Amino acid sequence: MKINSFISRLLDGEQVFLRGFLPFDECKIINRPLLDRSVNFTPVTAVIFAVPYWSGEHKGRNVSLYALPKDYHLWFRGLFDRLTAALTAEYPSFSFVGFADHSPIAEVSAAASCGVGVVGDLGQLITKRYGSHVFIGEILTDMPADYTVTEAAHCPSCGACLSSCPYRGEDCFSFRNQAKGELDAKTEELIRKTGIVWGCDICRTCCPLNRNIEETPIDFFRDVDTEPLTSERVEAMTDGEFSSRAYSFRGRKTILRNLLVLEGGEKSK
Repeated sequence: MKINSFISRLLDGEQVFLRGFLPFDECKIINRPLLDRSVNFTPVTAVIFAVPYWSGEHKGRNVSLYALPKDYHLWFRGLFDRLTAALTAEYPSFSFVGFADHSPIAEVSAAASCGVGVVGDLGQLITKRYGSHVFIGEILTDMPADYTVTEAAHCPSCGACLSSCPYRGEDCFSFRNQAKGELDAKTEELIRKTGIVWGCDICRTCCPLNRNIEETPIDFFRDVDTEPLTSERVEAMTDGEFSSRAYSFRGRKTILRNLLVLEGGEKSK
């Protein structure tokens, strides 16, 4: 009894077409407490899939492309509810649990190890159809599958991302501008220079493997807010509106701090 064809049909129905099946013991565990807390069975299989979010460049935005739709965690939450319900109904003797982003396993290496994409120089997953503009999700189960194990491949290492990165890969603008507390001088400078107050797409934009890629077919990620953020807009959002955005997880003070730098206001710690 294998789940490959059944879960492939489910993912096709969700317009998620890039997936692979990996023995769980081929996955690198990076968060054992999360695994122990969230999975009450012994995993046998990891179903790894890439979810595209790119719907165009949307020039004039001031947040990263992934943050233009509503928070992708909301979409994954609904996806996992649908998938696990269908899988449990079909295979009641087995267990299933989904993860995305906050995961017990190293998602990029797992995806590359089952042929979903290749690993880029800065550690991102790069796929043939959608480039690196993808989120990675996975279903862990104690049900066996036909596996698609392959040697994890690497990108051609052309050097475009490393030479374009303001930190040459030794740090990350996205990490810096999402951190709480007071901004360092270089991050403030980059906010003013790039006009981006959340995230960073510099390494993705310059990557040749991100040229001529397909746009996402998923309506959730095509429904984007391209109006530039302002401190006035953020302060006027209701709690429900704000919590639906990807930049909400650090709270209003963090995104407002960045917007004040861009707008020339006083620094906010």
